[in-house]
Amino acid sequence: MVNSSSTRAWRGKLTIFLLGGIVSITCLYFAFRKLNLSEVLENFSRMGFGAICVGLILANLHNFLLAKRWHLLVQPFGSISYWTAFWSLRISFFFNASLPARLGEPFRVFFITRKTKISAARLVGAMGADRFLDFITMSLLLYLSSVVLGVRGSLPPWSTILLSTLAFLALFLGLTQLPKHSSIQWLNGFLQIRARIFEGIASLKNYRILLSTVAISLLGWLIEAVIVVAFSHGVDSPISLYKAFMVVAAVTLMIAIPSSPGHIGTFELAAITMLSFFGIPPNNAAAIAILYHMVQLIPTLLIGAYGYQFYFLKGDSK
Repeated sequence: MVNSSSTRAWRGKLTIFLLGGIVSITCLYFAFRKLNLSEVLENFSRMGFGAICVGLILANLHNFLLAKRWHLLVQPFGSISYWTAFWSLRISFFFNASLPARLGEPFRVFFITRKTKISAARLVGAMGADRFLDFITMSLLLYLSSVVLGVRGSLPPWSTILLSTLAFLALFLGLTQLPKHSSIQWLNGFLQIRARIFEGIASLKNYRILLSTVAISLLGWLIEAVIVVAFSHGVDSPISLYKAFMVVAAVTLMIAIPSSPGHIGTFELAAITMLSFFGIPPNNAAAIAILYHMVQLIPTLLIGAYGYQFYFLKGDSK
């Protein structure tokens, strides 16, 4: 029975890996099929060292800000240091970059439950709040950019967005009104888990936490857009900050699709397609997309591997 379960689990992981690989290869094909690779490489040589340094510095600054936001969301539920929150995030990103289908996400919860007494259900709720902040602030900036750039017609009207928001809020409030206990055993377990998850989300009810985390989220998206702008100037195809927001949003949405480790393929296809839409020559767009991906991926792998080896593994062995 144990061997059978292990075999099924191994086959499941292999299937995820293979499907992710197919998605990545397909995306890479569509992203690079019409490009002149020699011109792409030439664009790398044209890219100033200063632009690359700016990209690396800003990408890592964003990582520290994300850790601070995560720390603010989790702190109300127990004693936790900033660095515990930081390493839980960095190592989970490391696993996301080295494993397919975002399999590193559960590690964030696992890491903190090993280091603190905060319940896993509350951490799942805090992760939901974390994702909600990203979604809301990105949507706001995306909508603003679309209006400024005159591509508003490609997005839903305000009435649709308002009705969808109200429907979501009604569902959310309805779930908050469910009882915490039930005489039915399986329902009681569900209600208690739901209560803890909503406790994790409830940190946003604190206006100081809400304002701080929203500000961090907006600043984070601004940093990502500035990286794209810096690289666009590096290949002599400058774009505005609003166009850069659209590129960042496209990449963020595309990498949500399960693919190979590091979002290889999905990242490049989204960035090249959106940059080309704004008139950037495809070879220049490819150079921007690859460098933008590298300043995200390389520090994630190096810092995450360091944290896993010297903070998680050695910390547990003491």
